[in-house]
Amino acid sequence: MRGFRPELVLSTAAVVASLAGAACSSPPDVARAEVETPGHPVAAPQLLPTPPVRHDHAQLDGRGFPDHVLALTWDDGPDANTLRLADYLASRRVAATFFVVDEWAGDLSEEPGRGPHEFETGYAYIPILGDLVALGHRLGNHTANHVLLQGAKAATVDFELRENQKHIDPYLTNELRIFRSPGGAWDDDAGAVVDHDPALEGLVGPVRWDVDRKDWENSLYCRSDRPRQECEPAAPESKSRVRASVTADRYIESVTRAGHGIVLFHDRVGDVGSDYAVRVARQVVPALEARGFVFAAPVLRFGAWRSRAADALTEGWIASLDLTTVRVTDANGDGRADLCGRGTGGWSCARSIARPESEPDRRPITLFEWDPMIATPFTHGDLVALPDAPLRGDLNGDGRVDECTWRAAGLECALSSGTKLLGGSTWLEGRRADLSGWPSGQVRFALADVNGDGRADLCGVGEAGVACALAP
Repeated sequence: MRGFRPELVLSTAAVVASLAGAACSSPPDVARAEVETPGHPVAAPQLLPTPPVRHDHAQLDGRGFPDHVLALTWDDGPDANTLRLADYLASRRVAATFFVVDEWAGDLSEEPGRGPHEFETGYAYIPILGDLVALGHRLGNHTANHVLLQGAKAATVDFELRENQKHIDPYLTNELRIFRSPGGAWDDDAGAVVDHDPALEGLVGPVRWDVDRKDWENSLYCRSDRPRQECEPAAPESKSRVRASVTADRYIESVTRAGHGIVLFHDRVGDVGSDYAVRVARQVVPALEARGFVFAAPVLRFGAWRSRAADALTEGWIASLDLTTVRVTDANGDGRADLCGRGTGGWSCARSIARPESEPDRRPITLFEWDPMIATPFTHGDLVALPDAPLRGDLNGDGRVDECTWRAAGLECALSSGTKLLGGSTWLEGRRADLSGWPSGQVRFALADVNGDGRADLCGVGEAGVACALAP
């Protein structure tokens, strides 16, 4: 991001120790999941015990990422060409993170850029948040009006983050609340505001970056010792700017030198409404792929580990399961992995559904709901792995099989480059043998996409029930 750049601090924010969707432009349809069926009572799920989470909001960066693992992030949109960019990234099986703004205001927004419609951008004018999620991308909070938060009044900090999060929450199928402060401008006072607002509970960040080659500025200006090679007269008001191909080359060079981390781009560059960001991405992404880089989330860890049984009837069915028959597989073809196995009455499944949380948190929560109509024995899909065996699944949505293994510190996961597994990192803290919520009996685990975002989630099934932690 432009301007302010405080010293980077890699966060070690606490992770719960109990173990640890065709395009659309409206929120995911979660209302239908609330309808009761005959003989099928609906009750609030019982959560497994979790320790309190400390929200210190130290700034996150990617210095601790394994070698050749990158998080590609785009800020400030949506803009006129954001959907084109998202479509292109999805065609390359790249799950990106878009830090979005509600709307830009002339008297509030920092550095609005130039263009005939610069104040008609943001999702208030370009309502494509549902499209971005449907294409497999993540959404992050970038304040409602692109306001610098360092030194801002407490009421301003609270409004800018809370108002934006309120509109983002209904789209968060991965349940991940993540934010980036405009310009990287952040201080302890801003962090204290977030800590004391229940509406911002669980907000992760602010997310920093490790590589920025100034695509925002380059779309407006060209300061170069080689203007003939690097500049073009295509900026607003017929001024000179850096060629998109040159900006792309600079990103490729810097990322290659860094070797890993979080990369900052802008889908709403300084030349508002232009296709500059799309042209940069079309050169950068294939070049990085050719160099063996893989793309992941800016936070390499699973989300909150929580019970996923939708009601008491489902809990009773799970308790009756023969764990050796359990499979986590898409039984009804909706793109979400369901929980299937043989219990009382024979084979059946609990289908994966989404329900909205209660106000002020309206994230769709992924749950399993027993469905006796799905009763065919399943011979496809992976049997839930034995507790000490490696878990395999596509963690980042690129079509490759990644691997997770229990270590002393927790669940360590390594992404695949297609030819080898890259270095591992802890995606869930806590030893398997010490997991709370599973007081006795056997527990089996699997990696499967239970929320339909194309990325494998971690689930455990045992006598205590079913719990999952969603992939970022």
